[in-house]
Amino acid sequence: MCGIAGAYRPQGRPVCEDRVLARMRDRMVHRGPDGGSLWRAVDGRCALVHRRLSIIDLSTSASQPMSNAAGTVHLVFNGEIYNHAELRRALVATGKYQWVTDHSDTEVLLHAYEEWGLDCLHRFYGMFAFAVYDERVPGRPVMHLARDRLGVKPLYFSRTSSGEWLFASEIRALFAHPELSPQMDRTAFWHYLTFIVTPAPMTLFKGVFKLPAGHVMSIDAQGQASARVWWDCVPSASKTLTEAQLSEPEAVEQLTGLLRKSIERRMVADVPFGVLLSGGVDSSMNVALMSEMMDRPVSTFTIGYEGEDKSNEFEFARRIAQRYKTEHHETLINRQDAQDFLPLLVQLQDEPIADNVCIPLYFLSKLVKESGTTVVQVGEGADENLLGYWWVEHYRQKHESLYAPLRQGQSLPWWRRLLSRGKSGLPNLGREDLEIQKRAMAGQELFWGGAVCWWGGMREQLTPLLGPFSDTVDCPVPGLLPPAFAQLDSHAVVNHYLGPLSGQLAQPEVLQKITYMELKLRLPEHLLMRVDKLTMAHSIEARVPFLDHDLVEFAMRLPLSYKLRNGEGKYLLKRAAEPYLDHDMIYRKKQGFGAPMESWFKDPAFARRCHAALDRSRLLREGFFDAGYLKDLLQQQTGSGGGYSFHLWTVLNALLWYESWIEGHADCF
Repeated sequence: MCGIAGAYRPQGRPVCEDRVLARMRDRMVHRGPDGGSLWRAVDGRCALVHRRLSIIDLSTSASQPMSNAAGTVHLVFNGEIYNHAELRRALVATGKYQWVTDHSDTEVLLHAYEEWGLDCLHRFYGMFAFAVYDERVPGRPVMHLARDRLGVKPLYFSRTSSGEWLFASEIRALFAHPELSPQMDRTAFWHYLTFIVTPAPMTLFKGVFKLPAGHVMSIDAQGQASARVWWDCVPSASKTLTEAQLSEPEAVEQLTGLLRKSIERRMVADVPFGVLLSGGVDSSMNVALMSEMMDRPVSTFTIGYEGEDKSNEFEFARRIAQRYKTEHHETLINRQDAQDFLPLLVQLQDEPIADNVCIPLYFLSKLVKESGTTVVQVGEGADENLLGYWWVEHYRQKHESLYAPLRQGQSLPWWRRLLSRGKSGLPNLGREDLEIQKRAMAGQELFWGGAVCWWGGMREQLTPLLGPFSDTVDCPVPGLLPPAFAQLDSHAVVNHYLGPLSGQLAQPEVLQKITYMELKLRLPEHLLMRVDKLTMAHSIEARVPFLDHDLVEFAMRLPLSYKLRNGEGKYLLKRAAEPYLDHDMIYRKKQGFGAPMESWFKDPAFARRCHAALDRSRLLREGFFDAGYLKDLLQQQTGSGGGYSFHLWTVLNALLWYESWIEGHADCF
């Protein structure tokens, strides 16, 4: 695990000076406190930068950048290859390679590329973002950038006005280059307000892009770039199994076996490891299965909030810790901790991730670091693969009762016709139904994402003017940026992802579209990005067993009834958990891992700082928002009203980010 960066200029003068590369390296020291190095090609056309967090093979011989014996292939790598021992045996058997390390997965990746080229990607179990500079063909060097299947590790890139390609694990490293300066991408900002993150390959910085999950990008000797999808997990009716083909007991056995194998793969480390434990099914299963495979107690870590007993899950986490006799650690944070942390949060995220979970995740990672633990397993991915969120059943019902009949031209029941009249004072249900009716009549998709924020009437009131958002988006990689993403229409982004699935799916289509949409956008650019940013802030590596690609591909083929049954999400996983967890813990209402923002907004000090942020915001002055409407929502939220904390948190993140990154004000809150 580490931070990587580099520069490549196939023609013309050499890449940036070593002092610039050193600044890129030093801006990522938190990602790799155990060492930092750089390599420069003899002709100066390429340079690779590395920050090391030692986890597998702690020896100096495993340091990066790493080159082959001939000095013709060079690598920087962020992540882990969990099956590196198996691949090493296959590569050793060829007799072709000189090995300088004992068990480095970096050296395995290097020789795997030499042996199989980019096809090596399909042989890896792991999480990774890497760059390979290949000089084996004289006069025709090529640079490859690759991101893992599900997007566990990020990789950003840009091209300067002089034609120099830059890449890095964090955006801040790119801005160490003198030709780059932070500017807001206004179109990306439009989509951010919808999705609370920017869809890859866009970022909120103009001219800076992120490689989408499951993609590989190549830059040839003339400096021309191309990108392609190397892995995707598309659901289809032909691949989906029936209950007759796979019985429930068989499915439970297979799911348990795949999860156990995935957890075992992610226990490969030469440093202490543990589990982030919320007391929910996902993290508790991580603990239970890991305990079976260890001869010492599992280290577990839980966080809570002072004075917010309803938001805390200490009771359930402690029950798991007691049952499996873990070495348990807990910490508490309060409103003041959260307020004081916000300026640093804005910096650590690079670009906004409007998820309040980022706050407790930072302090939980701090607890992990203080315990002497370096690697943790986390539960992300289970809800996406197995339809675990409460709103999945909600969308299924809306699809069945309202959306599908409208799309098919059927008349509505009398009570829905009443709601659709659009009179003022309708309850939230009515406003939502109006939006669903609008989407159905316009031929739009029902489901836009599990964390869609500003949409419908509220969005129209927030951003009544399109002018401030008008901008052009120029991606230096032909074909990588879908034309739909350059529009001020977030449904065009949704339609890009889901449009090709139309007619290919088993009924009800909406459930499979939910999973696929979550895997394409929210999971890699929101959930996994927040984990990467906030754990790496403390030099902690997070591993995601529910996103082992064998497990994901199995989940995509399951009958839908094994995921959602009688309104119960994650049905199969809960059945698999019954031998390991108490019944009431498995089937209790899902609580979720989040901060108590509704009450935090009521805190007078927090409220004053939020009002002040709006009053001084340049984005409001330039007309991106209807200032009166936004201030009215904030007044309601911080006063006697409520229910708008998610919307306000999304805007507040953007305002603070703009102050910090674009205007250069370090103390932005």
